[in-house]
Amino acid sequence: MKRLIILIIISLFGLTIKAQQAKKSVSGTVLEQATKTPITYATVKVKDAANKLLAAAITDEKGMFKLDFTADSVTIEISLIGYQTIIKTLKASDNAYNLGIIYLLPDAKLLSEVTITGEQPSISLKLDKKIFQVGKDVLSQTGSSLDLLNGVPSVSVNPSGGVSLRGNSNVLILIDGRRSGFTQGNALDQLPADQIERVEIITNPSSRYDAAGSAGIINIILKKNKKSGLNGQLSLVAGAPNETRITPSLNYKSAKINLFSTFGVRYSDYDGLYTSNQTTNDGGTANTLQKRQIEDRHDDAKMLY
Repeated sequence: MKRLIILIIISLFGLTIKAQQAKKSVSGTVLEQATKTPITYATVKVKDAANKLLAAAITDEKGMFKLDFTADSVTIEISLIGYQTIIKTLKASDNAYNLGIIYLLPDAKLLSEVTITGEQPSISLKLDKKIFQVGKDVLSQTGSSLDLLNGVPSVSVNPSGGVSLRGNSNVLILIDGRRSGFTQGNALDQLPADQIERVEIITNPSSRYDAAGSAGIINIILKKNKKSGLNGQLSLVAGAPNETRITPSLNYKSAKINLFSTFGVRYSDYDGLYTSNQTTNDGGTANTLQKRQIEDRHDDAKMLY
């Protein structure tokens, strides 16, 4: 008799535990409040009174979700980056919770901290020219304009500072669209690369340009200081074995005029050995040109623009 009573008590206790662990569910649909459109991939979490995670899921393409759990008192947390988090407490007496439509509001504080940055493409093509934007690499900040031109596609610079376009040295070099005192030699080497905004390559110039530009035109566009008043900049460059470059510049801008001037002094003295190999194909016949140049270079130049 005693054994029978114990078995009855154990059975009743098991039924109580099973009743306490009855499965419950919660469902709903998450929409964006302004557009009333479904929000996908929003995170939905079910937590108990101790803030322990019981279940989690994400909303589908219709913004819908459904979660199963066994605890009595729970909270539902709905979150998505860029939106305010929604927290709801569920009643312990219900086994099936249908939250209906839940609207998410944009998080204005978070969105105000988002900064969108953009950068111009390094190369852009137009009908009459190719435009190469100067980047922020070390060469663009410390080199000369010749160093910069040597990195532009289709342009090459020989050890003596001569500039050629697609292998032709008959190149006309313009500064801001105008002819200048710069030549294909030491003068261009006095212009710092960090003062250049972009380089425009014109391979089919109009007839108004003379034979000096038969191979094409290289138009160097300098940076313009957009701040009003008087501004200045000083660039100091030193290199090995023996190279020194000092380039100060001034700019005055007002509502009606914009004046700027650059002065450069450069000294260098070094020896060099340069070799180059060039192969051309003419009607199936390959021609190879090998060049070897020994140079003892000494530059002591000044530039004013």
